[in-house]
Amino acid sequence: MHDRKAIQNNAILLIVLGLLCGGTIPAIFGIIALVQLDTNPSSAQTMNKVGWIIFWVTLGLIALFFVFYIVVFVLIMGVATIPAITGG
Repeated sequence: MHDRKAIQNNAILLIVLGLLCGGTIPAIFGIIALVQLDTNPSSAQTMNKVGWIIFWVTLGLIALFFVFYIVVFVLIMGVATIPAITGG
């Protein structure tokens, strides 16, 4: 049996966090889950699961991008400032 209130809360949270952090695709899955909640709760639960997977994958890729960006920036700035520090 599917808990309607839990699926609804999960879908709303997915929409909000999806739009704030993960992009529009997770939010779209949350909206689809809300629409299907009354007619097909099993499908709504599946849409929630898929939306959360996409959310976490997207958030992970964004985090990896920022780490990569910071590492490259530090390496470039480190290389650029070495001659100035050593007097070369």
